[in-house]
Amino acid sequence: MSLGSRGSTESTDSVIRTDDSSLLRQQLVVKKLENRLLRRQITAQQQKIEQLEARLKQYENPNTPPSRQGGAANSSGDDDQTEDEDQEPDEDDAGGDSDAASDSSPGRSEGQRSITRTAPQLEETILVDQGFCPDCEQILSSPDSYVSRTIIDVPLPVPTTVTEYKLGKHHCSCGNEVVAEHPDCPEKGRFGPNIMAQTALGRFHQRLPNRKQAELFDWDFDLPISHRTIYNLTKRVAAGLRPAYEDVKEKIRESEVVYCDETGFPVDGEQHWAWTFVTDDEVLFWVDESRGSGVLEDVLGEEFAEDSTLSCDGWSAYSSYHTKLQRCWAHLLREAEYVAERYEEAERLSEELHALHDDLTTFVEGDPSASAREQKRAEASLHLEGLVREGYEAQEVQQLIKKISNGLGHWLTFVTERGVDSTNNRAERALREQVVLRKMFRTLRSAEGVQIHETITTMLATWKRRGLDPPEQLQSILGGRELR
Repeated sequence: MSLGSRGSTESTDSVIRTDDSSLLRQQLVVKKLENRLLRRQITAQQQKIEQLEARLKQYENPNTPPSRQGGAANSSGDDDQTEDEDQEPDEDDAGGDSDAASDSSPGRSEGQRSITRTAPQLEETILVDQGFCPDCEQILSSPDSYVSRTIIDVPLPVPTTVTEYKLGKHHCSCGNEVVAEHPDCPEKGRFGPNIMAQTALGRFHQRLPNRKQAELFDWDFDLPISHRTIYNLTKRVAAGLRPAYEDVKEKIRESEVVYCDETGFPVDGEQHWAWTFVTDDEVLFWVDESRGSGVLEDVLGEEFAEDSTLSCDGWSAYSSYHTKLQRCWAHLLREAEYVAERYEEAERLSEELHALHDDLTTFVEGDPSASAREQKRAEASLHLEGLVREGYEAQEVQQLIKKISNGLGHWLTFVTERGVDSTNNRAERALREQVVLRKMFRTLRSAEGVQIHETITTMLATWKRRGLDPPEQLQSILGGRELR
């Protein structure tokens, strides 16, 4: 090869290497741009994930009842200071575990004995003789036999009665003017006890707004009535029930065990709290602007019996008011399950807590002696203290441990005290109706509306808890008849 040819070849190789180097630089620039774009997309996706997880926490967290759980979000901070166990439970679950899983499918359960409704007494028999044959289009009469069908119905509009009471007016020798009274004649207004009872049930049992009730009175009773009149009738009902309400409050003060809970309930757009206090025979609702221990003093008294037990969640107002508490195991076990699903180190902790609770509940069901109860409580207390002392790395597990530690002394009251449940489910079930009413009506409008609300809902819930018939009880009180 000549010198000139070799120089030409070297020159060509140099050009090729230069082109390759330029191409590689271009590809590197493109890759850098692609990486930058991908990082931006990843950052945007991560931000979106964080936003969605934050929204999810509002509906699924350690305090979400099992019927609504599909996952959960962790609580933050000191749960004994900031814990709000009510997380918008729906009508079928306002927190706490249900006693048993219910089958929501309609109809009779498998194996359940069928029950035939007792045939009502006939008031009228109608003979229908004429028939029509669809094939030959003949009208038939003089039937060979009859097929009997008994139909139950109500007349519409429902008949109303109009009664005039002529009340005797007397002049007493002492100078007083006395007007005779009749139990079915209200002191005020022209509507009787049955109609007043219907307005209370329509509002607080059927959850109908006053305007809807007014429409039903027009449709069902042919009785035009304004929504303002409906409100005034419920006001009169509440006034008639207030002495019974105060009696319920007094009985709760005297109870050996009271189950308490609270949930937000706006009044005129401002945050208030609907409290519930439940015993074996009473359910009391109290709406207050405060969520502090002062409400407990107002309801239960400043000197609530030292030997009485309050069942509650971890809200600090309860421990500030009373020393003998039973903390709710349903919340604790639910939070332990939630944490165990996310952190392997919490799995054994959750298993230990569940096993301990199962063992203790089985133990107390056997109605052991007082000394056996004390010994069992001491053993269980040592078990809990041992779990608390173990080291855990994850912050959420440490928060759960802090919750257990803050409640030491209050988790095991049910072991030594007969008649105390290990959970606060009674109060949480009672609070469901308040949550549903809040969702339906959004807010109460005034202090007068608050008193109407808490009075009527208290009496309806208490009568149901006592196994009494609320419509009958309402009519008895409003009509002046003796209350059973």
